[in-house]
Parts: sequence; structure tokens; C-alpha cells
Amino acid sequence: MALQVSRIYKMLTLFLLVSCLLIMRLFYLQIIAGNELASQSLSMRIQEVPIEVARGEVVDRNGLALTNTAQHFSVVIFPGLIHNAETTASQLAMLMGLSKEYILSEITGNKRPFKLNSKVDAMVGDKINLSNISGVIVVAERVRYGYLPIAAHVTGYINHADNQGVSGIEAMYDDVLRGSQPEYAAALVDAGQQIIPGLGYKRLRLLDHSGPSNVVLTIDRQIQKDVENILDNHDVKGAVVVIRPNTGEILAMASRPNFDANHLDDYLKQSSAPLLNRAIAAYQPGSVFKLVAAAAALEIGIVHPDDSFFDPGFIEVDHIRFNGWDYDKGGRGKLTFTEALAYSSNPVFIEVGLKLGAENLISYAKKLGFGNKTNLDFYGEAEGYLPPVDSIYPGELANLTIGQGKLEATPLQIVSLVATIANDGVKVNPYIVNKLTNAEGVVVKNYVATPGKQVLTQRTAKQMQEMMGAVTRFGTGQAAYVETIGSAGKTGSAETGRTNESGKSINHAWFAGYAPLKNPQYAIVVFIEEGMSGGDVAAPIFSEIMSAIIGPAKELK
Repeated sequence: MALQVSRIYKMLTLFLLVSCLLIMRLFYLQIIAGNELASQSLSMRIQEVPIEVARGEVVDRNGLALTNTAQHFSVVIFPGLIHNAETTASQLAMLMGLSKEYILSEITGNKRPFKLNSKVDAMVGDKINLSNISGVIVVAERVRYGYLPIAAHVTGYINHADNQGVSGIEAMYDDVLRGSQPEYAAALVDAGQQIIPGLGYKRLRLLDHSGPSNVVLTIDRQIQKDVENILDNHDVKGAVVVIRPNTGEILAMASRPNFDANHLDDYLKQSSAPLLNRAIAAYQPGSVFKLVAAAAALEIGIVHPDDSFFDPGFIEVDHIRFNGWDYDKGGRGKLTFTEALAYSSNPVFIEVGLKLGAENLISYAKKLGFGNKTNLDFYGEAEGYLPPVDSIYPGELANLTIGQGKLEATPLQIVSLVATIANDGVKVNPYIVNKLTNAEGVVVKNYVATPGKQVLTQRTAKQMQEMMGAVTRFGTGQAAYVETIGSAGKTGSAETGRTNESGKSINHAWFAGYAPLKNPQYAIVVFIEEGMSGGDVAAPIFSEIMSAIIGPAKELK
């Protein structure tokens, strides 16, 4: 009896062990390896051709797409499902307007499914699909950058061969945007390689990998569009950056010449360097840098807005004569420090700069963001250049004070300077990415404005605001004045060291300012490469952009 019970226990134990092993195997097959095995099984019944590589979208602050904004139609051919190649080639030739010989050679020359190297429009695509030609289907494919690209230098571009970001947001957030599995146009067939009734052609992904995420920018698509349209209307080379002074959010960043990322080869060898993002490239800032000299002098207390100076039209430093930009019209004579900024007096600012000293000037320039990349750390951003203090002699200091010499700054650094002044001396780091979301729109990660740092006293900032207001009321920047709300800023005409055919100096044109005067909402820099005059060229563009933004009373979300 005991022997029988022992045998029963042994058999029961063996049964339970075998059952556990079977359950574990089923768990592995169904749960762990289920997707892969299903894919392997399904792939034996599928003829497929890749039509799209999964990549997340780049969208603006309101969810409006900046990528994947258009579509085209591709003709996909499955040679193994074609009954008569000649007949199929004739039908497609008639519908597509291509030669029968070309289509026939493609069909007979390919054993695997392929995309015909010719796009069709939606109407032709519908006609082909309605014709029910065996082995032929037309599918819609998204065009990554659309036919009228917007914010091209911000979004950047990818290498279509490997779906890898090369520049801009595409490169900076490549690991976020890039999907691991392409989408296929597939024909589901039976064992005899015939279309399965009721299933036919499908769009599918063979593996259930996690999809790409989307990048939500701080850019406002409408403001970006306004900026780009205005730059294009003026047909200029240069850049514009628009930010919110109190948060650092970049609302628009445009560079010209523009480029179409769908046809990069057309731009690679152009001398105008259309792929360069001029908003983050370094240039001599010219007289907009006088804002740094003025702020430093006011902060230290060596000058006050109402102090009187005399501008004879020139000043000599170490036996070097520095003329005013308007020297040929004669000196300005007696004027206050506020008027010196308004009229952009070189002699007065050089006098103040020499009193200020190189160490103080460089120290405040660094506090205000010059000589280093911004925390934005945007792909390809230049850090600009501040000369070492021990290399600055009186003649170099004179040049530096008026924004000339070896000094270099980016438009992004200049607009950040203006935003700091408009924000009562609090410097907020600019940023351009708002958040990351998954395909369903669920927020994966949020980016928020960093706490600001008080780099100028509120008193100095208020004095600077009043002085910059004088620039647009009666000074060199009157063309930048915005009716009803007012504006403040500074012009700049930076010498490049080159001359035109008539021997006249070739200058870069700048205007950097903010509006409204009360509770500033927007800080804008306009940089026009070889624009000659900040007051005549860049200032009117500033006014036009600011009017376009505020005119319709757009409300930021």
C-alpha cells in the first residue's frame, strides 16, 4: 500500500513538473517571443516594401506641425503578383504618362517588391487604385519637410539614407525623434503567393517596437511665418530672433537665405551659405554693443543719463583718430549721455569706454552673455569672441567700446542682452524646446524656464530703457518706432573691413529692441548681412515684424 502511494506521489510530481515546463514554454512563446515569432510567421505570408521610416514630429508651441506637413504618392509594384507584365506596363504607361518600355523594364528587372521611381499626384493615384491592377498599389507618403519649408534652420534636416539627424533639432533630439521600425506597404498572400481575399494590401509595421516621440518647441508658427515672409519680401541675407524677455522662450528664429531640406544637393556649393544658421553665427555687432558699455558705465556709477559731453565729430586715442559715423556732417557738439546713445556718438562712447576700462567692460560683457554659448546650446551655435583683457590697449578699447575690432557676437546673444534690459536687469536663459510627447500626445518630459539672475540693478535697467526709448523717439532708430505701443532699442552698422566698388565701407546692419514700452512682451534682433545701415535697413524691418506680431493682438499660449 505504501509503495502504491509513493508511486502516485512520484507520478503526480512528474506530472506537475512537466506541466510547469509546458506552461513556462507557452509563456515564452506567447508573451516573451510572441511578437517576434508572429512576425517571422507573418513575414512568410507577406511581400513588402518600406515606404516610410518612423520619425516623430517637430511641432510648435500650439501643436502645429513644422515637419511632415505635406505628402506625395508612390506607385508600389509587387512583380510576383503581376499576371501579365506587358499589359500592366501598358496600363500604367497610359495612366502615368510614362513610357511603356521603362515601366516594363522595371517590372521584369525586379523580383522583390519596389517603388517606381516616379511620383504621381492624388488624382492619378486614385485612378490607378480604382483600376485594380494586380500587383500595383499607390500609397501616400509623408514629405518630411513639406513643399514650403518653415523654420528650416531650426528643425534642421536628416540623412534619409539612415534616418539620422544631421543638423538643428533633428540632430539635437535624434534619439527622441528616430523610430526603430519602418512602415511597409505589404501584400498579404497565401501559400500559393496569391492575394488573400479580404486582406489584400496593408500598411503595417512588422515589429511592435516603441515608436518615436515628438518634440514640442517654444516657436510660434504664425510669428515664425510672419518673420520669414517679411525677410523674404525684403530679399535680404541675415537673421531674426524673437524671444519673450521674462521667460526666455524663443518664439521665432529665422535665417536667410533659406533652403529646402528635400533638395539639399542644390544648396551645398552655393556661395551664399544657405545652410548656415545666421541667428547663431558670430559677427561684429557694431554699435548695438554700446548697450553693454552704457550699462556697465551706469552700473559702476562713472556716468549718469543726464551728464553732458561734447562731440566734435572725432576723438584721438594713442595717435589714432576715430571718427563719428556721421563725421562728414560735422560734430554733434554738446549732448547728454542719453543723446549720445540716441545718436550713437562714437566720440562720447569711446571717452566713456576709456574711463570705464577694459577689465570692467569685459566683465560686464561676460555677465550679459558674451564670449560664451547660451545655455540653449543649439546645434552649431557659435560662442562669439571677447578679447583677453591683457591684450586690450587704449586703441583696441576704443574699438571694442563701439563694437568693432576683434569682438564678435551672435544675434541670439544680442537679443538676450536686450531681453535682460527689458526684464529689469534679470537675465533669463533662452530656450527653444518646450516638451517631449509620445505618439498619443502624452507628455514624456517638460522643459521649463530656468530661474533668472539679476545681472544689472533694476535702477540701471530702467535708465537703459529710457535711453533706448530715446533711440526710437528721436535718434538713429526712429524707423523702428511702433505706433500706439512704442518701442525701444539700438541701431548698429558694423564695419566688415571690406569696401564696395565705389570704395564705400561694407557694413552689417543691426537693430535690437523690444516692445511694448510698458510690460515688454517681445525682444527682437534684426541682423542684415551687408545691409549697410542699421537705422535705414534693419530698423524698419524690426518695426514691420513687431507690427505684424502685435497688430492682430495675437495671444501666446
